[in-house]
Amino acid sequence: MQNAVWLSSIFGPLLVILGLWMLAYGDNVVKVMASFKSTPSAFYLNGVVNLLIGLTIISQYNVWMWNVSVFLTLLGWGNLIRGILVFFIPQLLIKHTMTSHSFVKGVGIVPLVWGLILCWVAFFM
Repeated sequence: MQNAVWLSSIFGPLLVILGLWMLAYGDNVVKVMASFKSTPSAFYLNGVVNLLIGLTIISQYNVWMWNVSVFLTLLGWGNLIRGILVFFIPQLLIKHTMTSHSFVKGVGIVPLVWGLILCWVAFFM
């Protein structure tokens, strides 16, 4: 459980900040995503970072117990899968990246809530 608290204390605030940024500055998110679409090197670097984060989380905490900490395991596997998709099916991710301001607002709630759950695991459990 110590690894879960440590990883949650890192990724919880990160996701809260990203979620708030997506909700408050949706126009900038759309610009960044459009830039990613037109810059393959940034897109693949993002894939490497996702692989690294996913493998780090999974190597430190890969527990499938039905409690709040399962959100950490899901975060690790989600990042790993996204990193793999960047290298093997990049067209799928490029096609479905966030390009609409209203879509960004809706999707911004997900990292915010996920981050708040991880912060609760890290700082209040």
